[in-house]
Amino acid sequence: MQREAFQYLTETFTERELQRRLDELGSAGWELVTAQWEEYSYGGRLHHQARCILKRRVPVDEFTETLRAFSTS
Repeated sequence: MQREAFQYLTETFTERELQRRLDELGSAGWELVTAQWEEYSYGGRLHHQARCILKRRVPVDEFTETLRAFSTS
């Protein structure tokens, strides 16, 4: 059985920066899991932001080494 390990990231992006930041993270191997749109008022205007959860694969060997580093046995 082949194991997979993932690294997760939570970020909040304004409506203006959303596409640019997702493109940057995507080129680094991150993929969007979910996004939730939120509205907020600033300066008398309504704005939107997206709370995003992203993930990317991590080599199992690297993940295993990390777990060993934190192991107490």
